[in-house]
Amino acid sequence: MNVELINIFGDDLMVVNAARVSYGKESEELNNKDERLINFLVEHKHIAPFRHPQLQFRITCPIYVERQLRKHEIGMELGLAPEPNSSINSISGRYVDFSDSYTTIKEWRKQSTSSKQGSEGLVDNQLACQDIEDRIIETCKKAYDDLLELGVSKEQARTILPLNLNTTYIWTGSLLSFLHLFNLRLKKDTQAETREIANLLLEEVIKSGEFDITLKAFGLN
Repeated sequence: MNVELINIFGDDLMVVNAARVSYGKESEELNNKDERLINFLVEHKHIAPFRHPQLQFRITCPIYVERQLRKHEIGMELGLAPEPNSSINSISGRYVDFSDSYTTIKEWRKQSTSSKQGSEGLVDNQLACQDIEDRIIETCKKAYDDLLELGVSKEQARTILPLNLNTTYIWTGSLLSFLHLFNLRLKKDTQAETREIANLLLEEVIKSGEFDITLKAFGLN
């Protein structure tokens, strides 16, 4: 799995000036007063200024992880009505063959006894679980290739590939969108593999250094 922050539009100063325009004012560089303003916006849930900055990522992850993340493609808000806040374009199995790229499970976990959708602890026989996964990948890949040999279109042949097939996509969204994503997908009850991607996304934003004050205000830095 891999995450790359490929474009940024805006920074903490953009957030501040989006808020200050209400009073016909503008800051040229950040100061302590601006930091207090960002904290005030977060505390009182005046979230519109955080929609202005935009982030663009290139993400490679298994399809089942992409599905969990893309629940936030629409409605990525803090308790407000859903609205479109991001755009996603993915590699397409209709055009290219990417059937040889998979993310295998590192550690097989047991079903949680307290959550229908969660997991806890490790399965005893890890090697047996890994063997099953390896055989499924090999079988599905061969079946895919056999269908192509028979003249079946890629758009139909891909339907037999498993969910741990890797996909690559570009995801562009508002800063607010990703702040909400972090708030939801960094929680302990999130599937570990999805939480890993969310952590990588956050690490990229932190490394950029453009939103240090905002991340701190949201408790993310």
